[in-house]
Amino acid sequence: MVNEVVASVLASLGGATFIVAAFAHFLGTIWTDRIARSTKARFDSELETTKAQHQLALETFKSSSSRALKEQEYFAGISASFYENFFSERVGTYLKLLELKNQYITSMEEEFLTEVHEDWGSTYHATYTKLRKLIIEKQIYVSNDLDKCFEIFRSEASRYVKDADLVEAHTYTQDEPPWENESLRTVYEKFATNTDQHMQVVMEQIGRDVAKLRARIEIDKA
Repeated sequence: MVNEVVASVLASLGGATFIVAAFAHFLGTIWTDRIARSTKARFDSELETTKAQHQLALETFKSSSSRALKEQEYFAGISASFYENFFSERVGTYLKLLELKNQYITSMEEEFLTEVHEDWGSTYHATYTKLRKLIIEKQIYVSNDLDKCFEIFRSEASRYVKDADLVEAHTYTQDEPPWENESLRTVYEKFATNTDQHMQVVMEQIGRDVAKLRARIEIDKA
């Protein structure tokens, strides 16, 4: 009798355990499937978000690159055009400077009338005046070396130029021609004597700059 009761209880417990185990397996399958679907959906969503972000970044980069390339091409076009015009103006400026230099050498060393009339001071002053006018007007096109040495020359020349201007102004009120005025001749000669070394430096620098331009032109033609 006792054995039958124990057997009945065990049988009862064994059946319940089986049912619980079966139910747990069923629920486990359902939750596993739900978790799998949820995880996949989350991963799919994250993947799409990442793709969208990458696509946006790519489009932004393409747009920026295209804009930068256009700006670079535009700037290169402006730079080439600007350089061509700048170089042309510089060559034109140095052609005029070279002409002044040659005129100065001719007048001071080769012109017969200059020696006869002892008119070196007047020629010197006239050359300086032309140099000053041209270099001031075309200052951006001359070399840094020429600009520097002419500024030194100009500073040293200023007081003599003022004296010459004052004497010239007084001379024009007289009947005597300026080139025959001894006071003006004296000022010109003093100007030439005391600043000649600066004039020579400027003339030599013009020669060096012209040589550099000539070399550059020959390179461009090669």
